[in-house]
Amino acid sequence: MRRKKSILMAALVMAAASMMSFVSASEEEIIVIEGKLTNVPDSIVLSLTEWDGNVGDCVATDTVINGKFLFEIKTDIKEVHPTSINCDAFGFSTSDFLWIEPGAKVKITGDGLDYSAWKIKSNVAVQKTENRFRKDSEEAYSQLYQIETELYTMTEANDKGKRSDEEIQKVRARMNELNKLQRNVRSEIHNKENALLPDITPDEAWLTRLYQLSRAGSFTNDTLKLAQAKEQYARMDERLKATFHGQGITTYLFPFKVVKVGDMIPNLELKDTSGNTHRLQELKGKYILLDFWSSGCAPCIASFPELKTLSEQMKEKIAVVSVSEDGEEMWRKTSAKHSITWNNWNDLKHNNGIFAHFGIRTIPHYFLISPEGKIIATDIGYSKGSLFKFVKKTIAEHNKQE
Repeated sequence: MRRKKSILMAALVMAAASMMSFVSASEEEIIVIEGKLTNVPDSIVLSLTEWDGNVGDCVATDTVINGKFLFEIKTDIKEVHPTSINCDAFGFSTSDFLWIEPGAKVKITGDGLDYSAWKIKSNVAVQKTENRFRKDSEEAYSQLYQIETELYTMTEANDKGKRSDEEIQKVRARMNELNKLQRNVRSEIHNKENALLPDITPDEAWLTRLYQLSRAGSFTNDTLKLAQAKEQYARMDERLKATFHGQGITTYLFPFKVVKVGDMIPNLELKDTSGNTHRLQELKGKYILLDFWSSGCAPCIASFPELKTLSEQMKEKIAVVSVSEDGEEMWRKTSAKHSITWNNWNDLKHNNGIFAHFGIRTIPHYFLISPEGKIIATDIGYSKGSLFKFVKKTIAEHNKQE
């Protein structure tokens, strides 16, 4: 009897230890962001937005009391990634300078809502790099905050009540001045931060600056900026190249050939939400309506009911394929929320894989592909009924040409 009791006690102790281990492991993943600000009015609401690639998701809010705020969250994104603190009442966002990962412990202190001078202490290594970039441009970031605050105030005032034509003209002239000044200050910040790139060990915060430089060089075809970016690109390891910003830098510096109407579809690998591999080529024999979307795009989401109806009513003739720009967690969450029943694929390269091959810069963006695999038409934007109209008209015209 005594032996049975001791075995039972041992089992209970092991179970309790296991439970404590589970709780501890779970608690270790909680992200805690504590803030203490002076000269901030009570009762303002701050929100925390978590960024997965280009898509932001508001994951927490808190009301400031005695200058204090607190965010405690868990994240599905395992790698280090940026967040921003927003205050809708004052129209500001902290421009994604706060980095988190599971288990992050962050303390923020500052005077007022001018986040350019906030001090951030964190156990996330990348935050030290971010702090160094921002310290060298602190005055410019403060100026940017002042400009954005004035712009927001003028926009809000302009939206309320009536103004005389003369007042409207003055407001518009001032807003034009502010917008120009804003562009100049941002350019100053980018130039200062670009100059720091060679002196800093590459990490995720460093990548965001190289991403901006590569993007600017690509869009303006600036050979000097492209050369500077390629020199820094050589310092990146394979882990950094595989991140969202790393893939984007690769795309800007070494762009794909973009397909257009008349071209055959590229042979690219994509996954469904169950992890199965697909290629557009497997759908040959039917027309393919290719839909590029993201969870942060309201018109994209608005098109889902019509895509569903179209996929059901015209399934003998058309295969609908929606391709998401989102990261894996956001994609799965949005797909489940909106019950996507048609082909729903993702290459998990955000806008750097199939999005880059098709030259997507605006979404929703649709392509109609012939049963032979040739791109025959494209359309941008969505309004109710537009997809049926686009598909039926294009197919009718294509059949006349055959």
